[in-house]
Amino acid sequence: MKTYETSATVEDQGQVRVNGVPFEPGTRVDVTITPMQNGAELASAAGRDLSAPLLAALGKGRNTETVGPLRRAELYDRDILH
Repeated sequence: MKTYETSATVEDQGQVRVNGVPFEPGTRVDVTITPMQNGAELASAAGRDLSAPLLAALGKGRNTETVGPLRRAELYDRDILH
């Protein structure tokens, strides 16, 4: 399924026009409108919990495999990289 993203400005009487979409006339589409400020979404206005994607990414980055015993030199006395 194709997805097309763009931005628009709300006109008089709450109208929003999106020109030049890459779909045939008569194609039914889903529309989601999110307010923006300075080109970035307003998290509070959108009412979305933005911590869920962050926590999911951190969960994937968690090291769950053991590495076995490490010597002191491996932990503290590392050579400086050049």
